[in-house]
Amino acid sequence: MKVTKDQAAANKEAILTAASRLYREKGIDGIGIGELSRSVGLTHGGFYGQFPGGKEQLASEAVTRTFESNIQDWQDAKSIPELIKGYLTLGHLNNWTEGCPIPALAADVARTGGAVSSSFTQGVDRLIDTLMALVEGENHDEKYQESLRILSSIAGAILIARALDNPELSEQFLQSVINAWPAAPAKKEQAIERSLEGED
Repeated sequence: MKVTKDQAAANKEAILTAASRLYREKGIDGIGIGELSRSVGLTHGGFYGQFPGGKEQLASEAVTRTFESNIQDWQDAKSIPELIKGYLTLGHLNNWTEGCPIPALAADVARTGGAVSSSFTQGVDRLIDTLMALVEGENHDEKYQESLRILSSIAGAILIARALDNPELSEQFLQSVINAWPAAPAKKEQAIERSLEGED
């Protein structure tokens, strides 16, 4: 029986949803096309009907999807401390399948390259743009550099903490980054106060 356009679109959506979760849990090379197809009730033929470019096309589109599923949380944050505290939680630490794709997929993407790396880069760029709307800075370059520091710090903290078998040390990694940024505004206020005092 011929598959309708609506059903084909639903099948593709189901594969992308499954892949975005399973790739973060098992890695891009940790699950094959057959297992992915079966997880949503499709055959190999049905899979290639949706992704004629094969696994590279799927991985590329799935990486894009993983960023889309996280970007809204970042955009909802009202401040950098709020964003950092919302990111560096034990819930996120233990939630591979729905968490940020950077600590979950970066190593796999680095080995895969190609279109997958391009999708990953675009996703990171979107997160940087989101951070730049929240950070303080005198100009674009200052905001950009601060956004890079934040992103590398929070994603790195999750990555390292997940690899440890010491829960206490894992929490310390997260807390150390949480503690780093709320102090920044205070330092800026102190610098302004010193500047004003110098004008007296």
